[in-house]
Amino acid sequence: MKNLYVEELDYKNIKLQEYVAELKERYKINNKVLLIQTPQFLFESFNIDVAKNRGYYAFPPTGLQTIAKSISSFDLEVNLLDLNYELLNRIVYDGFDINQWLSIFDDYINKFDPSVIGITCLTEYNEVLNTNHPLTALLNNIRKKYNKIVIIGGPTPTNEYSNYLEKNLCDFVITKEGEGKIKFLFDLFYNSKQMVPTNGIFFKLNNKIEETSGREIPFHLVGNLIDTYKNIPIENYQKVGCLNPFSRMAGQNKIFATFQLNRGCRANCRFCDVTKFMGQGVRTYPVEEVIKEINFLVEKKGVRHFDVLDDDFLGNYIAVKELLRRMIPLKENYGITWSASNGLILASCTEEIMELARDSGCIGFRIGIESGNAEMLRRIRKPASLPVILQKSALLQKFPEMFIGVNLIVGLFGEETFGQMLDTFKLANKINLDWSSYATFQFTSKETAIVEQLNSRGGVAANFTPAKDNSEGEIRIKEGIISGKEVFNIPENNVPSPDQVKQIWFTFNLVSNYINNKNLKQEGHPHKFVLWVEALQVTYPHNPYMCLFAGLGHVLLDNNNKAFEHLQKCVEITERSEYWKDRFIEFDLMDMVINFPVSAKEVYNSLDKLRVDYVKWINS
Repeated sequence: MKNLYVEELDYKNIKLQEYVAELKERYKINNKVLLIQTPQFLFESFNIDVAKNRGYYAFPPTGLQTIAKSISSFDLEVNLLDLNYELLNRIVYDGFDINQWLSIFDDYINKFDPSVIGITCLTEYNEVLNTNHPLTALLNNIRKKYNKIVIIGGPTPTNEYSNYLEKNLCDFVITKEGEGKIKFLFDLFYNSKQMVPTNGIFFKLNNKIEETSGREIPFHLVGNLIDTYKNIPIENYQKVGCLNPFSRMAGQNKIFATFQLNRGCRANCRFCDVTKFMGQGVRTYPVEEVIKEINFLVEKKGVRHFDVLDDDFLGNYIAVKELLRRMIPLKENYGITWSASNGLILASCTEEIMELARDSGCIGFRIGIESGNAEMLRRIRKPASLPVILQKSALLQKFPEMFIGVNLIVGLFGEETFGQMLDTFKLANKINLDWSSYATFQFTSKETAIVEQLNSRGGVAANFTPAKDNSEGEIRIKEGIISGKEVFNIPENNVPSPDQVKQIWFTFNLVSNYINNKNLKQEGHPHKFVLWVEALQVTYPHNPYMCLFAGLGHVLLDNNNKAFEHLQKCVEITERSEYWKDRFIEFDLMDMVINFPVSAKEVYNSLDKLRVDYVKWINS
């Protein structure tokens, strides 16, 4: 006998049952399911040189792999199609016309012929309903050509579920974590009745958007994804793209993969949607299962570099210590490396953890600080204070073997004053890590903006990094906007516009990471700087200041031939581009191009001269 709770939910979900029955009749459902990951870049900013350099993201479809695993108990034939990988593979090796990308899907679906298609999307949250957006374009294509049940899920559909349903682009939107919800939905499609009903599944019935009723049950983290790799040619992903600069820094020809120890985050930062998507706190996979998966990827697939997917990798202190200890033999026997591009919580960076990270093959990670202004740290609910940040950053200096960066945001909430941004710039230079990853503020979800009552003025950029807004990596200076060194003269009580914030980002990035980079100073580690910047150049092939400063790094390493290769490329770009020539003039870089330093002493002297204009702020 059913319990009263389930009976009540069956009654509340009667509309869902009615809709599923209608779809089963309309589409003559079979047992074939296709799970799709869309391209991970926006077509309007696509750059063929970046693709040829393997500079675009090629993250394996880990989310879909967990979905495939969750429905493995059903009698289904489940295939995974990573359109991002397939498209990049064709562009890099076959000169494929990117405008024909949907033909890859058409060819696949005509061979496999599933009745259910599940789709997720990892591209930036901006203009997602534009007909050229990868997810929207694919949905339009399916609706136009095929009679299939379409289910979408992940962060982008969670944000836009009502719009996708109103436009009849799909049949269901699964919001937030999807494993339990897809099982509940498949219970109805395949008459299984394995799962307790859950909320968070949206559909449209009789022109009205409905939501399922039930419990929001956090997904229980068990097992591993080994069986799902039969659908994923992970050993070839490095041939078409990368995970981030860390994977390129490790070596572009190294086979890479990802792993996940934790879901969720202990923090609840005001600008972030992790806790709103996954719930409060951290859940941890059994370390034994994570190690099994890592061992399988190393021994059977040849993986030699990993990136951590966790939003809070240090969230379970006991588990992370055990995991890192068990990775040490893999580093010793196979030479594996790993990185953490999502920001670690600085307060958890103990000396013991840092030693284990280094010894287990960590080549680098970022810490999440976001702001150097005490008031802003309180407003964003960051679990750190300025004294703790300074204390822990001093500890990190003891581990020069790893490339350590800091995540920072300018233009917070669309309400941050320039003085508050300047505090962030000053802190970045004071803590003196290897890199300061500045980003411009924008929303990660509509729910976050509404719940946190955030100013909508703040989130207008198409990318957190303004230089990725277009294919050339240029940030054009609009009329009335201050640029170059002059941004430091903006009144400190002024709240800069979004266009002004982009110019502040440009200046802060150039001064902190190039002109004042600690590894271009005496006692620095220029090889770390060169490795990182050359990894960045893969994504920014038309950026001349990267060439110039990489050349300076090579002079410090006594690699004069390589230095002059970079200089020559810098000259070529600035000679053909008025935009970059103007940028070099406004930052006094042209003299260094014309009189390029040829010794370490000349490099140090030239950079000291450049820093004079910023000494008031970089030495605060």
